[in-house]
Amino acid sequence: MKIKNKIVLLLVFGLTGQFFSCQNSNSVLSEIENEEISTEFVSANLNISRYYTFGEALKDQINEGDGAGIDLSFRNSGVVIDETDNSYYAVNGVHPINSGDYSSYYPKSIVKASIYTDEIIQSYSFSSVNGHDIDMEALCFAENTTTLYIGDEYNYIYELDLSTGSVTREWDLSDLGIVNNIDKGIEAMTYSDGYFYIGIQEDKKIIKLDLNLSSEATTATIVSSFNLDVSPSGLFAHSDGTLYVVSIDSNEQKIYRYKTDGTLLCELSIPSSLNIVRPDGIFIDKANEYVYIADSQGSIYNGYSLYKIVWLNQCN
Repeated sequence: MKIKNKIVLLLVFGLTGQFFSCQNSNSVLSEIENEEISTEFVSANLNISRYYTFGEALKDQINEGDGAGIDLSFRNSGVVIDETDNSYYAVNGVHPINSGDYSSYYPKSIVKASIYTDEIIQSYSFSSVNGHDIDMEALCFAENTTTLYIGDEYNYIYELDLSTGSVTREWDLSDLGIVNNIDKGIEAMTYSDGYFYIGIQEDKKIIKLDLNLSSEATTATIVSSFNLDVSPSGLFAHSDGTLYVVSIDSNEQKIYRYKTDGTLLCELSIPSSLNIVRPDGIFIDKANEYVYIADSQGSIYNGYSLYKIVWLNQCN
């Protein structure tokens, strides 16, 4: 693609993130909101005819001190989009590069950045929460975009007030018997119709939780669960009632679509030409126009931390 065409397209879409296209196509919208979920299994390749990449804001956060100068990559382990102001949230799921060292890499941050400019709007940095270590890995909104919920691999869930930057509530899932080895707990999280869904890396399991948000108490209840063949690293609850999952341990990188009873409906293989190293988060916009995939190791290998890919609903 010629540079001239590239500049024109960036002006049209109003984005400064890098843009790639294999064809000049119009935005694709899908009308699947009210359709009955088909149980016919689908297998296909993810269409990557048009996509954008992001990561400059997250590099800037490293320059601001994330990783304490030890880990020089922002390992984006989750993504959620605020469509009210065209911003994305990313979380630095820092993993130790020195064996057995789980605390020298603080602070760890959640970054809000512009989809248009890929510049930091706000950052929220943490060295601990309520006096204990942290390993934040997953993000989602619930009923509004003023509060962010964070899944931690030590099997905590935090409620973050985005206006103050304060953690207002914490749920300790060990109270429910959800206990895993270090760096093997909550890796993915999403929300739908009053319930949270979490993906447990070590157990290869999706658990549906009621956090009783209307109550001041921080009690949680397990509603249901189902097992996977892979470890979930990203999870998104679609408005059609299904769950989309990406995994970090499949030999072939894929997007999976499940019914909430665990029935596998679809597998989309992510083409290797996209150069995603480790898919670690997924989000689909309300218009069903784009899918966002976080890459927790892209920045380590001179790649990107976030991809925005045209969504052709190949699972339907």
